[in-house]
Amino acid sequence: MTRGIYKIINVVNNKFYVGSAVKFAERKRKHWWMLRKGNHANKYLQAAWNKYGEASFVFVIVEEHGDEVDILAAENVWLKEHVGKEYCYNLGTDATAPTTGWVGEKNPMYGKTFAHTEEAKAKIAKASAERVQSKEEKEKRRKTMQGHYISKETRSKISATLSGEGNYWHGKKRPDHGAKVSRAVEVYKDGVLIKVYESIKALRDEFNIAPPTVNRALKSGKKIVRGNFIGYSFAYFMQ
Repeated sequence: MTRGIYKIINVVNNKFYVGSAVKFAERKRKHWWMLRKGNHANKYLQAAWNKYGEASFVFVIVEEHGDEVDILAAENVWLKEHVGKEYCYNLGTDATAPTTGWVGEKNPMYGKTFAHTEEAKAKIAKASAERVQSKEEKEKRRKTMQGHYISKETRSKISATLSGEGNYWHGKKRPDHGAKVSRAVEVYKDGVLIKVYESIKALRDEFNIAPPTVNRALKSGKKIVRGNFIGYSFAYFMQ
């Protein structure tokens, strides 16, 4: 099932953003794309991302619903309970009208004007129609859509900032978000890392591989020796 309620949790201070999605993977990609560009509509979430870095945020599924459930109504239950609290990044109080409650400086458009003249609109349209991506640009865009390798040195630095006394929640009790954080999975072919997936489900969906096959390989840490995935091995991504 791919629809329901999710949270984007800052693991440093345990604050979160809650939302609903018809397809979790696509919704996460959109959030991460906007946050990486620095133009996410929620300025508090964007500011936290800029301060703590991408490695401090996780995407967590907290409710899964069938097609018979109105997920916007389900999201409103969460918004009603948490918006306005110190630990919640959300600003909107109604999922059916996302900017409701975004008044004054809370609104990302506050103090800005974006009215284009007809001449400016024509220039923008012309430039957009004539734009052709170079091979270098296409290759760069393609790479951003694939899993990426993170060196051991970088992993150790990330881990150091999120563990021990360096963690905001060191020695404190974390509130229960009602969900288990999904773990990223590394995929190897003949011992060479080829991709990192955000979850086991994402890996299974792309490879069309049976859950027992993935689970056995993860537990053993050994290469698969029979079937359609000979030579493949999987490991949890360790920060």
